Formats: sequence, C-alpha cells, structure tokens
Amino acid sequence: MKPPLPIDEQIDHLAEQGISIGSHAFAKRCLLGANYYRLRGYWMTFEQNGTVRKGTRLEDIWAIHEFDRELRLWLWRLIERVEVKARTQFAYVLSLGFGPDALSKPELFSNKKSYKKSMESVGREINHAKKQGMPCVRHNLDKYGKLPLWAAVEVMSMGTVSSLYGNLREDLVIEGHADTVAEEIAAAFGVSAPYLKSWLRHLTMVRNICAHHNRFYNRLLKTRPRMMRRDKRWSGNREFPTFITLERIYEISWPNEWKEELRALDNLISSYPSVSLRPMGFPDNWREVLGIDSLDINKPLPRERKRSMSQNPTID
Repeated sequence: MKPPLPIDEQIDHLAEQGISIGSHAFAKRCLLGANYYRLRGYWMTFEQNGTVRKGTRLEDIWAIHEFDRELRLWLWRLIERVEVKARTQFAYVLSLGFGPDALSKPELFSNKKSYKKSMESVGREINHAKKQGMPCVRHNLDKYGKLPLWAAVEVMSMGTVSSLYGNLREDLVIEGHADTVAEEIAAAFGVSAPYLKSWLRHLTMVRNICAHHNRFYNRLLKTRPRMMRRDKRWSGNREFPTFITLERIYEISWPNEWKEELRALDNLISSYPSVSLRPMGFPDNWREVLGIDSLDINKPLPRERKRSMSQNPTID
C-alpha cells in the first residue's frame, strides 16, 4: 500500500495534481478537517479525462465539500419525518389486523428467506437497545418476554422497516377491509404500495449516506426511486429524483413544512454560488419544478432549529 504522507506533503501532492493552493494555512485547515482521500471524491467534479482542469482552486473544492455537508443535514432532517411515519403506519395497520405479535407470523410475508433475514436484524436491534438500557424495551422484555410490534418498530432501522413492508404478501388483507395491508399503509402517504415500497428503499439508501457522512454530491445512486407519470422526465441515477420523491411525500403529509424546507434549501444553495447543481442532475428550472418560484422567499424562516444529527443514528 502507499505510505502515509504528512500534511505538508499532502498539500504538495494537491498542487502536483494541478489544484491551485492559494493559502498554505487554508489548505492545512482543510486537510486537518477532512482527509486527502475524502477530498479526492470532490475534485472529481473538476476532472476531465482523468486530469484536473486548469484553474481549479482548492477553495472551489472545499466549497463543494461544505455544501454537501449542509445538504446532507437538510436531507437527514426531511427523511427523519418519513422514517418515523413509516414505522408508525407499519405498526398501526399490522398490529390492529394481526395482533401485537404480527412480526412473529411468517405467513404474512412473501419471501421466507428475506423475512428470516429481516427478523435477524430485528433481533440484533432489540438486543442493542436492551444493552443501551432503553426503558420501553426493558419494560416489555421483563413483563412479556418480547416486544409488541409498536415497541419493536421504535428500535428498528429504516432499512428493516422498508424490507419488511416490501415483503408483505400482495394478497394480505385484514378481515373486513377492502384494501391490502400494503395499500392501507401506503394510503397514509397518499400513494399506492409500489411507489411507497420504492421510495422507502431509495430514501433508506440516502439516509445511510447522510448518517455515514459520505459524499452525496455528484454521486451515482444505484437504488432509483419510482417516478410518477408526471415526473418521468426527471428519472435517472443522479440526485435530483431524491428531491422530487421528498416533494411528493411532503405535499401530502406535511405541505406547510415542505414550504419551510424549500426556503431553507433555496437559502442553502444561494449560499454556495460557485457550486454547480448540474452534476446532481438538477435542470435549469429546478426552482420552478420544486415550487420555490411560487413561494414568498422574502417571508422569514421559522425560528432556527438545530441542524445537527443529534446522538448516534442507527445505521443499517
């Protein structure tokens, strides 16, 4: 493997790559805060045929790094609502229809191998919560020996909930109900089950990128969200479909909050004028597409909220 390099030699190496180093002190602060290998992912935006374009400055690369950091926090905040609502609806519909121990009934699920894998994840998550001394977990385990579904979902990761929901039998119906269980859960989001299954899978991937503090900017996303007919033109493996997906969810579940978050997004993007949105698949009229142009941008934002990922998020 390559030997490690002291910071000063890393700065020299950046210059050898063709990156303009304006201030040695600034470069040192950057490399002490984000290592060379991490920054490598950000200057790929400035490469052409494997070579850094002439005139590329470290300040421009750092601006993308900081923009990406703030954008991930924005995404994390929005996905948090979706995750909690998905947990809630999954537990509510399934437990009312099949009891508090619905998770222990493999006949409710289509793929037994996938079900077994999901339940192994549930077991690990419950054990982890038990070791952390989570009160509702310890109470239910001490009293009943296991968790009812509505308690279990509170320790389940978004990925586990998404996998279990996607694996519900397509013909699974609660007695006396017209819709399938999957459709009843999706109805709370104002869409059909195929859309919600796809959106939860996609947002789980994005959530984990954010939780791991990985690069989201200029990234090919392997798990694409299913696009509605009116949004087909925005389909692709770049990042813009993520914003369309969140828009469709929020306009049904939290329309007022979506307007607030759009203003926050517009403010964030405006704070980094040198950062291009094209590598993320944003069209030129992205403000119109997301509805920002129709907002009263001059209206003040609500009282500032914390923008940090508090505590240690569960990663799946």
